Amino acid sequence: MKVSQLCYWASCSVLFNFSFCLNLYASDDVDMTIDKISKRLPIFSQKLSFYLPNGWKLAFSHLEHGMFTAEFLPKNEELRNWASMVCIQGFKGLSDNIEPVDFLDTMAETYRESCHGEVLYQRVEDEFINDHQTASAIMGCTRMPNTHLNELPANVYKEPEHLGEIGHYTAVKGEEDLYLIHKSIRGREFTSTSAPLEKTNYREFMSAITPFKLN
Repeated sequence: MKVSQLCYWASCSVLFNFSFCLNLYASDDVDMTIDKISKRLPIFSQKLSFYLPNGWKLAFSHLEHGMFTAEFLPKNEELRNWASMVCIQGFKGLSDNIEPVDFLDTMAETYRESCHGEVLYQRVEDEFINDHQTASAIMGCTRMPNTHLNELPANVYKEPEHLGEIGHYTAVKGEEDLYLIHKSIRGREFTSTSAPLEKTNYREFMSAITPFKLN
């Protein structure tokens, strides 16, 4: 695996401005007692299970150059102006080429190229998923360009030119492939001392989409 290919995949993992949507098939198991839905996605050589809050929808899915992406949003949000997102990605054949923590480090460096403010990157506790090695981190930007404004006619409606963006990322070393699970939020700009996601609350933040399974 070439370094350039790893950088390409890492770059794609921090971009959310997509322009088309494909069909995606996943099994659903609704548990109204916990207000979330179980999802199971076949991605390359394995199946990844996770949860979504009730009322969320698939907004985008794509497979290209050995990279699979599926993005989920609340039903009242769209990709061009999302405030909450869950993204599942798979990278075919990458498991033997890079460790999960190194993949997150590469993502963080790529993130710095897009951020107009301060990049926040904080490793949190790693937990095995069905005996698969993982690495997790909080990653965000205090001032991120609101890129979708470039696609809209001038003066359609007033939106901020910059937004704060932060999320929790987990990279998982599969049997053959590497997987990335992240949940992000976007809104008003913040500072490094007022970030809405940190070590003290990330478990609660992630509770709506956990636990994960990979088999």
